[in-house]
Amino acid sequence: MAEFCLDCWNRMNHAHWTERDYVLSNGRDLCEGCGKFCRVVEGERTLKFLYNLRHRKKK
Repeated sequence: MAEFCLDCWNRMNHAHWTERDYVLSNGRDLCEGCGKFCRVVEGERTLKFLYNLRHRKKK
């Protein structure tokens, strides 16, 4: 499977996705789009509401 960082993924798909929409790798991998070592897209987040609960900002 091709590995792309979120910026390259958005550029290829003409979208504005965020980390809340996709699961990114924990470590850094080589992005096949820009050639930099960064976190790459591993898959689409299916339970987005759980991510939002876990990462909500506390007031």
